Amino acid sequence: MANDIYRRCGCRDENKKQYGAKCPQLAKDPKHGSWGFYVAAGVDPATGKRRQVRQAGFPTQKAAREARNKAARDLDQGTFVKRNTERYGDYLDGWLERHRDTGKGIRATTYDNYARYIRNDIKGSELGRMMLSDIRRYHLNDFLQGLSAAGRGAVTVRRIAAVLQASLRAAARSQRIDTNPATELELPKVEKKRIQAWQPEQVGHFLDIASHHRLGALFELATFTGLRRGELVGLRWIDVDLTRRQLSIRNNRVQADGRVLDNDTKTDDSYATIDLSERAIGALVAWKIQQDQERDAGQEAYSPSGYVFTMEDGRPLKPQYATRLFEKLRTEAGLPKLTFHGQRHEYASLLISSGEDIAIVQKLLRHSSITITSDIYGHLVGSAASNAAEKAAALVPVKSRGAHTLPSQPSIPA
Repeated sequence: MANDIYRRCGCRDENKKQYGAKCPQLAKDPKHGSWGFYVAAGVDPATGKRRQVRQAGFPTQKAAREARNKAARDLDQGTFVKRNTERYGDYLDGWLERHRDTGKGIRATTYDNYARYIRNDIKGSELGRMMLSDIRRYHLNDFLQGLSAAGRGAVTVRRIAAVLQASLRAAARSQRIDTNPATELELPKVEKKRIQAWQPEQVGHFLDIASHHRLGALFELATFTGLRRGELVGLRWIDVDLTRRQLSIRNNRVQADGRVLDNDTKTDDSYATIDLSERAIGALVAWKIQQDQERDAGQEAYSPSGYVFTMEDGRPLKPQYATRLFEKLRTEAGLPKLTFHGQRHEYASLLISSGEDIAIVQKLLRHSSITITSDIYGHLVGSAASNAAEKAAALVPVKSRGAHTLPSQPSIPA
């Protein structure tokens, strides 16, 4: 492999023909031009012709030699991947389309988020203009640190990093690149915020205000089941058993890029059949009666959809409509800021305050692990556990004044 390392430049003569390796400047200036290599790659089985692997653009002879040795080694082991000159931004467009939600790919909402990050953050950056095979881990870390320095939140930066990781993992799996550089990235730390929940009296006040709206039962069910927004507006009567006082969570109604879609539940753990409290059943029964009355009054103008919560003409609710209605009622009630999803936190808070075990809370909220439940609601468990301990101690009667309770301790003389 004596002559497989070469040096050349892009200078041209008066006829606009490149000098290549014959440029006189190469002999005068050791930094002029760049280095490259070629390695024999056997015979093409399709054409019977000899193949060569060529690569140029290395700043030094040493760098070209190291790349040559690696290419030769990979060829011997059958792991060589030809250098991909496709730009990363162009690759991302194709990758995203290949992973559009088809039942096995990413969901529609995730697709829209990924498309927005690719369009607004990655494609116009220096990283997006790089050749796919040239990307290294430090390029990715520099890009992410630049986002943080520009004021992007830690959660957003980590979501954009997820796009980098998923896309480059796919590129390595499909042998577009030889290794995946998006491993062990330096990601910003997300500050954990304690869940702020309303007090039980505030919850009651909100439900009193909501009861005057035709969809008051929606918020009753949200508070006493912990269902997510998409699960609530996607709930169908075929999934509700009023006799057994149960409902099955099978549908998740989401809004993505102006479209409303019905998907399966968020995760396998989210699919469940849950028992309903007396209050939740009462709210559903009262709503069923009202919905039937609206159907009878609407007659031909009514469009039965089979969904539990609907507009006056029978059409299913849009997720954003439920959010806007919640905010309107919250403002009317004069209560502190809370998101629609906060009603799920309210349910967890009520369970924990009543002394329910964290493992039961996990099952009722359908979290995939108890660790997630503890991370979110661990600070609420402390006060509830303290109250439970006090209640347990109060069950034991005190018959002797010598019992070790705080009020019975003798004063300490000065």
